[in-house]
Amino acid sequence: MSSFDGKKELAYAQSVTQRHRKAFGQYFTDPVVARFMCGWACKDAKKALDPAVGNSVFLKCASDVEPGCSLYGYEIDDRILDFFGNPASAHISRSDYLLNGWDQQYDAIVCNPPYNRFQAVSNRAKILEEIRLHTGVSYSGYTNLYILFLIKSIFQMSGRGRLAYLIPSEFLNSTYGAAIKKQMIEQRLLYAILNFSNDRDLFFGATTTCCILLLDREEKDEIRFYNVSSADRLKAPAAAVLEKESFVAVKYADIRPDAKWREYLFHEEAAAYRNLARLSDFCTVSRGIATGANRFYCFNKSRIEETRIPEPFFSRCVCRSADVSQGVFTEKEFERLSKQDKTVYLLDVRDRPTEELEEYIRRGETEGVHEKYLPAGRSPWYSMEQKAPAPIWVGSAGRGRIKFVRNLAGVKALTTFHSVYVRDRYRNDTDLIFCYFLTPAAQTILRMNRKELGNGLEKFQPNDLNSASMLDITVITPEDRETILNIFHSLTGTVPEAELETLNGIFLNYLTDAL
Repeated sequence: MSSFDGKKELAYAQSVTQRHRKAFGQYFTDPVVARFMCGWACKDAKKALDPAVGNSVFLKCASDVEPGCSLYGYEIDDRILDFFGNPASAHISRSDYLLNGWDQQYDAIVCNPPYNRFQAVSNRAKILEEIRLHTGVSYSGYTNLYILFLIKSIFQMSGRGRLAYLIPSEFLNSTYGAAIKKQMIEQRLLYAILNFSNDRDLFFGATTTCCILLLDREEKDEIRFYNVSSADRLKAPAAAVLEKESFVAVKYADIRPDAKWREYLFHEEAAAYRNLARLSDFCTVSRGIATGANRFYCFNKSRIEETRIPEPFFSRCVCRSADVSQGVFTEKEFERLSKQDKTVYLLDVRDRPTEELEEYIRRGETEGVHEKYLPAGRSPWYSMEQKAPAPIWVGSAGRGRIKFVRNLAGVKALTTFHSVYVRDRYRNDTDLIFCYFLTPAAQTILRMNRKELGNGLEKFQPNDLNSASMLDITVITPEDRETILNIFHSLTGTVPEAELETLNGIFLNYLTDAL
């Protein structure tokens, strides 16, 4: 358990709206973590920077580590500065870090950057152009804001500079971080990554897992990957922690920027398995249907009757993952949900609207639905994107077992599920592939590509799955195929543990040399 009580931070959180904190991406760092980061980065530094000052915890720790160091910081939120003040007597600029001070260099840079989506930043085009002008590299408008902070901070490291950044653990497996990973590898800047395997109480008011990046300009041949159980493990001096804690050392020559870096933390080496292929060899995964306005487009039976819109203007569609409790989703299961008045119908206008539908469309325009991002891009705005029902669904996020559903009812699904389409060549193997995905062996391999959002919540983007590995099903013998399919045809809903164990044993025979 962390010693961070967060009383003053709680008082601040109560003094502003949640919307305000979210807009500025404000999550407070445990002082134990801040002291560790500053203990590593700020020792012997003459000039130190925190690019996102917040409650000044890093600047205070930097002053404790190196009392003679000149302290600098940036903060664009006047309210948080006025609340916490400037206890470290630092030179704080009330301006946007990404747009100012590019000519300055620092011996130490420590930061917990804003955790919010860059798409929400109004002047993102100007920021991206500023980064391109100074670094010579162009970054996508979908790059996360904390990555842009990191890019600029690396640019500002002095010849003796050290950098410690606290960022989401999803960075380890992200594709949007490939460009900055490539830079860190090419310049051999990355000394270590410390991932927190248990994020509980690590942050005040945050539900994201995180890791610490340690960068310096010293000569090195390898990167250290640490898996730290809690903030309490960082209470000793930084140098002692880095020597005492176990780590995996990976040579720079053996690491790729586009690889999934989680495997180095958790020893999830794909090499431990045989007969692997890319999932995309057999299936393609895409997101479910995105409406842009679920309250307008999603219906239950009662609402259809209330609006008197004819049923031909609707598609059958699962709108909530929680409504699907069975591993095999049948016509009978859909009818059950419909009779329970669950939201399982999607407005899908493909013909000339009736009078009742025109009235509903006018109501949507009165409510501004036609101006929302996705509807505004459609023609007509009240139409729906067309996606074929997927034979297999996979939950986009969850805890524990990855949720796979065999869709035998031919029903569509919203983004609560990703759609798994089996390639034409392997369409007759759909039931076998589904059975494989259910097994612990398959899910262990798939989890190499997961992102963790906090409190055990795991998230998969479609491309995380498309780039994942799976068993090459072509190696399965006819005898084992028959056994697998017999088990599938015996399923009536949920998968019994005994059957799952049998399936897992069959697939493990092909994945490992010995059980």
